[in-house]
Amino acid sequence: MWRNLKQQDCDEWDFFQLTASESRYLLGKTAFVIFLLDYFFYQSVWAILPLAGIGFGYYRMEKKMLYQKKKEAAREQFKELMLLTATGQKAGYSAENAFLSSYQDMKGLFGEDSSVCRMLRILKAGRENNSSFTGLWKQIGSQLDITEITEFAQVYEISQRSSGNMASVMEKTADIIIHKIEAEKEIAVLLSGRRLEQKIMNVMPFAIMLYISITSPGYFYNLYHSMAGLFVMSLCLLTYISAYVLSVHIISIEI
Repeated sequence: MWRNLKQQDCDEWDFFQLTASESRYLLGKTAFVIFLLDYFFYQSVWAILPLAGIGFGYYRMEKKMLYQKKKEAAREQFKELMLLTATGQKAGYSAENAFLSSYQDMKGLFGEDSSVCRMLRILKAGRENNSSFTGLWKQIGSQLDITEITEFAQVYEISQRSSGNMASVMEKTADIIIHKIEAEKEIAVLLSGRRLEQKIMNVMPFAIMLYISITSPGYFYNLYHSMAGLFVMSLCLLTYISAYVLSVHIISIEI
């Protein structure tokens, strides 16, 4: 049921590692953006090198957004784990056994490589090495940077010492996460129109330039082949990038 691993296995602790397909997707998307900017703002092979710096920043931004999505998925998986573990405790399991016995259910719901299955494998290895669940949960919360897990670890430690009602603690933790997720979904619905507007405005400058290039060939020739034109296009590019970064920041709201 459990695959063998040591507690120090770095792969298990790397909850948000990119898969090969995700890495290829981000690299392909970054390369497309670099060539798109080069075509519309410079039309020069030599401009690709400085634009690679912009591509690197874009890659990091997209990677951060992908990590954030993985983090949100990990928090929702943790909520399901809390609900299932609370049910197991009501059925007579101890807290530790209730956690570990939920592995197959979590694997069926989210897959073997999901964050929650990594958590459970770490807990399994920790118990085999006589490590405390409290310490492991603290490390997991710190690694994931998820407040609910960190706070749960603290409450778990207190409940273990005072023989508190762990099932109630887990249900309360899941309830807090549920309310937070619902609030984020409501905000996402309110911002859906703004996100659509952002995507349209991001594409619009390129659509206008493409239209002019097709209907009036050579219209941008002087901008691509003179120092003054290169300065103007660089200024336009800087303005566009600043507006793009600002728009991403505006619609990125965290609870």
